[in-house]
Amino acid sequence: MIPEQFVRALDVFESVAVGVPADRWDAPSPCEGWSAADVVDHVTGGLRAIQSLGADGTPEGGPAAGADSLGRWQAARAELLAVLDDAALTKQVSLPWGAQMPLGEYIGRYPLELVVHTWDLARATGQAVVIDQDLVSDALATAVLFAPAGRAAGIIGPECVVAEDADDLTRLLAIFGRQAS
Repeated sequence: MIPEQFVRALDVFESVAVGVPADRWDAPSPCEGWSAADVVDHVTGGLRAIQSLGADGTPEGGPAAGADSLGRWQAARAELLAVLDDAALTKQVSLPWGAQMPLGEYIGRYPLELVVHTWDLARATGQAVVIDQDLVSDALATAVLFAPAGRAAGIIGPECVVAEDADDLTRLLAIFGRQAS
C-alpha cells in the first residue's frame, strides 16, 4: 500500500504548483540559482527516479526541463502512482547516498523532499501554504537522520542557526539552509 503521507505530500505540492501564476514560473526560489519552474522540474525528476526504481531498480530520471513544468509534474505523478503496486513497494532499492531499503520505506520518507520544495515553490511564487503539522514533524525526523549523510555526500549544504524555541517547519528548513522568515 502506498504510504498515505506520501500521497498527502504530493497533494500539497500539487496544490501549490497549480496555484503558480503564469508570470511567476521564472521567479527566483530559495534554492540558489533555481526558478519556480526549476523547483517543479527537480521534484518531477525525483518522481521519475522513483518510478524507475519501482520499475527496474535503476534510479533514473533527473530533473525534467522545458516549457510545461506543471503538465510534466502531473504526468509524472500519475505514472508513478500507477506503477507503485505491492511488488514495486517491497522491492529492495539502492539509493544515491548508498543506503538500501524497500521502495515503500523510501517513499514513506520522501515527504521530506516534497515538504521542503513545497515551501520553496510557495515562497518563489508568493503563495501562502499550510503544510499539515504531522507531515512537517515526520519530515523533520527524517531530515535529522538524513542530514549528516546528505552533507557528507554533498547533497545538502550547511544548516542555518535557529532559535531554540523554533517551530518544526523553521527547524526543518534550517537543516536545508533556508530561513523561514
